[in-house]
Amino acid sequence: MLPTDRQKQILDYLTLRKSATVQQLCGKVYASAATIRRDLSQMEKRGLVQRTHGGAVIAGEGGGGEESLLLRQERNVPSKNKIAELASYFIKDSSTVFMDPSSTVCRVAPYLKRYKNVTVITNGLNCAMSLSQKTPCHVYIPAGQLTSRSNSVTGSDTLEDLSRFCADTALVSCAGLSIEYGVTEPSVEQSRVKMAMLKNARTKILLIDHTKFGLTFLSRTCAPEIFDYIITDEQPDDTVREFFSAIPCELVFPE
Repeated sequence: MLPTDRQKQILDYLTLRKSATVQQLCGKVYASAATIRRDLSQMEKRGLVQRTHGGAVIAGEGGGGEESLLLRQERNVPSKNKIAELASYFIKDSSTVFMDPSSTVCRVAPYLKRYKNVTVITNGLNCAMSLSQKTPCHVYIPAGQLTSRSNSVTGSDTLEDLSRFCADTALVSCAGLSIEYGVTEPSVEQSRVKMAMLKNARTKILLIDHTKFGLTFLSRTCAPEIFDYIITDEQPDDTVREFFSAIPCELVFPE
């Protein structure tokens, strides 16, 4: 079995179980303890897992900080693709777009190749690279401090640079959205960046898969009422739909 295949099995198992010992992983993927420890070491360097005494936990479960972008890219891929395709229909030729560094928003990038003269401002390095390689978009990256876990730039310089741009549309995602606390993130810095983008955009769009409804994290970004559209991958439950019917925000999902 190739190491990448084995590591994918380890990641899937940890995503489901949240944690595992080396011996449990040996039995799951039929590999030696030395091989498992080597895999876990490589995966920790990539930000996918956190080593523990005798095993590992899924990255982010042991702390409460921001999860690795590499890990988030592996989750709910079909859902993110549905959301990204729907979001792309809100972009037009010759428009300017803010895009945050989230794995969901980054999946919008390939769909933008069908538009002409689009300008994108993003603090996400993965998003910027995808746009530059797959689309004719003009791409701007603000200054700031590189955060390796999210592969993005944040900080006071980032906020200052973003304040100089005006956009037709802002596409942002979130870690959680609850009725009580609104849109939240585990990272205070990412919350500030997203709010800066929303402040300077005419149309504000939140991209969120169904697993994030009801979740709350450390930093409150904004109330859901600030958005013009919230795009998700499936019809939410009655409580969520009732909540959104009472605020000036349109809920969008596949039929």
